[in-house]
Amino acid sequence: MKRFFTKDTIVTGLVAGLGAELLFCLLLAAGLMVAGQWPPTDSQIRWFGGMFIPLLLILRAYAKTKRYAIVTKTLVSVLFVTFVAFMFFLLNSHILVLK
Repeated sequence: MKRFFTKDTIVTGLVAGLGAELLFCLLLAAGLMVAGQWPPTDSQIRWFGGMFIPLLLILRAYAKTKRYAIVTKTLVSVLFVTFVAFMFFLLNSHILVLK
């Protein structure tokens, strides 16, 4: 498994980026279930925006320490697409309102 993340490929970037976001969301959902707050309210849905923090940390690691260009570009693309999709969801469900 360690070998997989040492390759400079698009698949590595997709698995690392989407996996980090999914893992964060699953852990947050499990924490909310344990706390008896499932399904989350409108204010708690915004907490899922924290899924971008592990992605940014992985992006920094691949860009700065490992210097993998293809993985870095893939992670930036994953960050952009998922951020736009998350903001679109928040705006359409009226959780985030622009005045």
